[in-house]
Amino acid sequence: MHLLESLYQASGPQPGRAEWPPHPARLFCALVSVADLDDPVEEAALRWLETQPAPLIRVPAQTAEAVTARNAWVPTNAVAKQPGHAVLPGRTNGGSPKSWPQRVLRHPEVAFVWEVEPPQSVRVVLEAIAARVPYFGRATGHALLSTQNSPACQDQGAEDPEFVEWQPLQPADPVKTASTLRVPYAGYLQRLRTAFDAQQPAWQQAQSLRYRVLGSESPAGAGQDRSPYRDLMTFAFSPGIAVDPGYTLAVTAALRAAVMSRLEKAGHDVRAMPQVHGHKGKNDQGRLCAYLGLPFVGHTHADGMLRGVAIALPHDLPLLHRRALLGVLLHFDGGLRKLAVPKMGPPLNLTYVKPAASVLKTVQPHNWTRPSRVWTTALPMVLDHFPKRGGRGLDDSVVKSCRMAGLPVPERVEVVRQGGLLSGTRDLAGHQLRRKAEERPLPSCHVRLHFARPLAGPVVLGSKKTFGLGLCLPAPTMTETAS
Repeated sequence: MHLLESLYQASGPQPGRAEWPPHPARLFCALVSVADLDDPVEEAALRWLETQPAPLIRVPAQTAEAVTARNAWVPTNAVAKQPGHAVLPGRTNGGSPKSWPQRVLRHPEVAFVWEVEPPQSVRVVLEAIAARVPYFGRATGHALLSTQNSPACQDQGAEDPEFVEWQPLQPADPVKTASTLRVPYAGYLQRLRTAFDAQQPAWQQAQSLRYRVLGSESPAGAGQDRSPYRDLMTFAFSPGIAVDPGYTLAVTAALRAAVMSRLEKAGHDVRAMPQVHGHKGKNDQGRLCAYLGLPFVGHTHADGMLRGVAIALPHDLPLLHRRALLGVLLHFDGGLRKLAVPKMGPPLNLTYVKPAASVLKTVQPHNWTRPSRVWTTALPMVLDHFPKRGGRGLDDSVVKSCRMAGLPVPERVEVVRQGGLLSGTRDLAGHQLRRKAEERPLPSCHVRLHFARPLAGPVVLGSKKTFGLGLCLPAPTMTETAS
């Protein structure tokens, strides 16, 4: 990509700063914008490109954020018939020019390098599509796009001080050299077409991947990570009983209340167990227990209904508190056998699920704890804070929630605001995502997290993680029937 000016103009995830380096998804969208998608040959070429591994990005070194943003008068998007600003094509609403951040480049070229040999027919078509692209980033960023197909393209710049190579990589820890960039993926073209028909922005359809500067800190060695939880105690509802996932917060709140009640009846000082009751003081340390609802998802016939409940005990739970909790759950007064949920009629019967029990896989602990590099939300997660710039920081918000939940930084994040990523998963209404009416209506989403190493569960994230929202299912997903 050769820019006609030594400036790159595109808004990035940080307010007031230009996107840098350019995102691979932006290049793919530029190709889609000029392609004839009714031509099966051009559509097939783009589908081939979207299925390839994420490219390296070669950018000029010694770039800098421009001291002044680019200002311009632009026409409004008003469509009203009555006279107004729309009849003055050089004016904006409010009579003020708009500003766009920009990056000053030492050399006006950027290369995206796919380390794969394309078929001749695909290469020719991609060359033709790239030649039609008039600009990159903002419409004022006039550019010429071309393609090369030679090993020299991959090696160029290794010893050239004007270039820095990037490669997709998960850092061992968050480091300054790491960036989260939007990348194309299999099915991206169809998502873009669907979004266009629904008048939705293209940037919401992309997936994100962590990139780092070549030669910076390498990732941790092979091995396995663990979530902050040590034990998962699961309880199944009676056969044939299922609870709508919209009642998840009511069910898990009732589960916590039942645990507190049993601890008090057994003579324990519940106030001295902040990790169990969840009301931590300023000086209290340790991660809280998580009270979970277990939905049936990930199967062809999954319906998303809750088939049981669970309690996740953190690693740092004091031994005495752990023993007290296990005692009231399994032994005291016959163990936890019923769960009364307000406004849901008679109490739900509960059965403790022993290891290797012959029950629906949904309520087996191993279903939620087996190590996997890919974890997908079975219940929507509620973000820990509002994303910036109208949702543009959504991926970064999810990454932050992972850190707050004690999880490794994911290598790649997939986010959808509507619908789920597993069969059977459901969206929940706003009031079903709040425990109290006065709580802020934080946004929710379904996510798929790709980690660099296998991660043992349970995995739960988001601001309602201790009450079950944001519970994730490891891959591969369930394959048994609902019988």
